[in-house]
Amino acid sequence: MRQHTVVAMAGFLAVMAVGHDVQAKSLEDILKEKGVITEAEYKEASKAKPLDYKLGKGFVFTSPDQKFQVQLGGQIQAQYELDNYEAASKQDVSQFNLRRVKTLLSGYAFTKDLTYKATYNWANVVKDNTKAMEEVNLKYRVADELQVMLGQEKIQYSRQWITSNTAQQFVDGSFVRNAFMQGYDTGINLHGDLWQGVVKYDAGLFGGAGQNTKNKTNDNAYNFRLAFNPLGDMKYGEGDLEHSAKPLVSLGSSYYLSTLKKTVSGTGSTATSAIDNNNSNFVTDSNGWLGTAVKGKYFGTAAAENISVDSWEADFACKWLGASMQGEYFWGKAQGEASGKDLIAKGAYVQAGYFVIPKRLELALRYAWMDPNRQLANDAVSEIQGGVNYFLYGNNLKIQGDVGNRHTYKNKSDDLVARAQVQLLF
Repeated sequence: MRQHTVVAMAGFLAVMAVGHDVQAKSLEDILKEKGVITEAEYKEASKAKPLDYKLGKGFVFTSPDQKFQVQLGGQIQAQYELDNYEAASKQDVSQFNLRRVKTLLSGYAFTKDLTYKATYNWANVVKDNTKAMEEVNLKYRVADELQVMLGQEKIQYSRQWITSNTAQQFVDGSFVRNAFMQGYDTGINLHGDLWQGVVKYDAGLFGGAGQNTKNKTNDNAYNFRLAFNPLGDMKYGEGDLEHSAKPLVSLGSSYYLSTLKKTVSGTGSTATSAIDNNNSNFVTDSNGWLGTAVKGKYFGTAAAENISVDSWEADFACKWLGASMQGEYFWGKAQGEASGKDLIAKGAYVQAGYFVIPKRLELALRYAWMDPNRQLANDAVSEIQGGVNYFLYGNNLKIQGDVGNRHTYKNKSDDLVARAQVQLLF
């Protein structure tokens, strides 16, 4: 069964890879390359037009005085997934899925230093309409060293979460990242690029209740991140699609602090507990490190209590001449303030890729491991995945596929997950 699955996936990707092998260029780009126009003429011709289209950014509308601009684009990720479970108690699944269908709105107002963004994921209207509205915020650039965000955005925690899903080496992020990342939240974040991006920092204060959720307590969440790029600014993007002429290295670390409210309903054997008023990913995800423990009654169901949360991660990334590698280590701790019960979770992943055909065909490999509760024995999970990416127009139009084996130590089972995805960004 599994051999047939791998063959079918390979065939699907081979068929889908037949397409145009041309990168879109503007007229100004072509004239500049042929030496018809000078650099000064190129810059003049490239100035904002009242109506324009930029690949990957969408349609661009600019006012005559260039004080206002709107960019309207979209993203579609059409996906096929096959889950083949070893345990007889689990049902195998073969399904087609619209993983993400987004409307992307951004631009600036009055000055190019005041920007805005609004992202709506239509796929979540069906899955979970509380998470349809994603990034909605205003940002003001005082200087490169200080930029202020007000609104809802990604919590700047975990390199792979900060990296856009459109620029990742696998069909989706590691299951370890999914278990530890906070997701989106509303608040204020200070960001800065120092020494032309050699050092980047973030310091944020958020509601603490998660995506599109109002906080009902006086406890907020705090997030801090620091990244060091010793060889020069390194953008967030997996793989070396640009075929970097010089080596690039990035080292980063993030810290998240919050206090959550655990509530109890029912009595006796039917009593259940949950984390009240929190839509954060590490709580709501089916494999979230804290949510899993609360649903499993690790903190008990005797009484409601506050749970203090500390979560830390460290990451690295490097790329050069089409080769790339990155990894992250996660650590989380939750403590019941009334019960005094501790939960400690750990996890990590490392992945590498190489463009066998520069800027066109990439192969990737990833290994991930997680222990969701160090206090419980034999509950770790590991996964190894292989992936292939074919780029027709960079990340704007690409085909991805991956096959992975996830091992659960508790019941000694191995589950096969195979996925294929076509991505359009416009």
